[in-house]
Amino acid sequence: MPRRGRRWPGALRAATAVALPGVAGLALGHGPVAATAALGAFAVVYGEGRAYRARWKVVMFVAAVLVALAGLGAGVGTLVHSGSEWTWLLLVAAMTAVVAVGAFLVDALRFGAPGAFLPLLTLEIAAALPSAGVPVGAVVSWTAAGAGTAVVVSMSGAVTRPRTPERAAVAAAVNAVDACLRAPAEIGPRHEAVRALHAAWMCLHDGRLGESAHPLTRTLRAAHLRLATVVAGTDEGAASETDDLRPQPPLPRPSARYRLARAARPGSRSWTIVIRLVVAGPAAGALALACGVGRPDWAVITAAMVLHQGPDRVLGSYRGLHRFAGTVAGLGVLAAVVWAAPTAVALVVVVAVLLAGTEEYLVRNYGVAMVFITPLALLLGGAGVPHDLAGVARDRLLETVIGVLVAVTVLWLVLPFAHRRVLRCADARVAETVATIVQARTTGERTVLPELRRDLEFDLHAATTAAIVAAHTEPGWTRDRWPEHRRLHETGYRVLAHPA
Repeated sequence: MPRRGRRWPGALRAATAVALPGVAGLALGHGPVAATAALGAFAVVYGEGRAYRARWKVVMFVAAVLVALAGLGAGVGTLVHSGSEWTWLLLVAAMTAVVAVGAFLVDALRFGAPGAFLPLLTLEIAAALPSAGVPVGAVVSWTAAGAGTAVVVSMSGAVTRPRTPERAAVAAAVNAVDACLRAPAEIGPRHEAVRALHAAWMCLHDGRLGESAHPLTRTLRAAHLRLATVVAGTDEGAASETDDLRPQPPLPRPSARYRLARAARPGSRSWTIVIRLVVAGPAAGALALACGVGRPDWAVITAAMVLHQGPDRVLGSYRGLHRFAGTVAGLGVLAAVVWAAPTAVALVVVVAVLLAGTEEYLVRNYGVAMVFITPLALLLGGAGVPHDLAGVARDRLLETVIGVLVAVTVLWLVLPFAHRRVLRCADARVAETVATIVQARTTGERTVLPELRRDLEFDLHAATTAAIVAAHTEPGWTRDRWPEHRRLHETGYRVLAHPA
């Protein structure tokens, strides 16, 4: 389980975003339904690690999406629970569409974890609430209350300590670099150090400090150079093949328009993810219904969560095992909560703790995160503790097995050679951007070079990711392709090293 710096402040913010509207709702006599505010409170998770200048935009956008999805889910859930058994396919279709669109956007924009997971979970939980007697208006209202609280809590330190996110990101990166340099031959610490450096640079860029002489920038640049000198050498025109580490700091992200346009091209990794989700969602839902499970939505969300971040075959298979093991342990946690028979206030506290645990582990270990997510989803979806624990546990286990089996099958059999196409396309984009930069320099179009260099670095990172996925999936083919990929990689970084 990789360390990711100090995560307890984020976990505390997540718990607070649930507890404040939940306890207030109980004080006003609304009962356990006030815990539904947790659906909107999910938005606070997306602000973690971001500078305040960018955080408010991200959290507000996600909050609005969560409120809309809660309304959609509750509306679909009302139709489903008042219709025949096969009207569940309407919910399956809605969940598949939401996760497909969400996964495309997350992968295209490099949004990172938790990606499309929490929006899909919001839709799924909201769809379950009408069967517990919660009207659509109440679902939307409490989700909005949690979303509004999430925005306030997420930005709570902006006035008194406006640079806290940047300080925390730089400190985490420096600590990760120090840990790596104590054991430079070990792969795990090196990857964590490179990841932490990149996250810190993006945080500084978002805070408008990345290209300044601020003390935080100088500290991060010194740590970056220490690691790059040991791992990648001092050649400014070269970068390590597996993690793109080079002496020069990473550039800011290219525009959202550029990233979306790249992802929209045929053959992109984003389209591969979408196609697999569109196949896996309906297959898991239909199979769950055929097996007589009362609620097929858990099978759909299981399959989607294995696939939505585009893992290779090996990592995706491990992720399926994590999903199953975490669900089993999470049902044990749910059993303990049912045994304790919590009051309404205690239930809000339990939900707040579970969301805090989710925030703490979701980007570190998916299996451990599921220990918190499973009881969280079942408590919220039932507007309290379930009355038939044995039935709920049986159905959830069966649906988890179905979802995992469908996801792994799709991962191995649907577009089995997609990794080849994705790597070829990624390398072709690098070659295209290099040619554009060379032409701009030849014709004297200097004003477009900064943007083109950002685009090139983004394309180089995408090509490296594609190469790693291909190496995990089909080592023999990748070995034959590697010389061409390496040549483009070296050419790209040579071009990138010269601003003019």
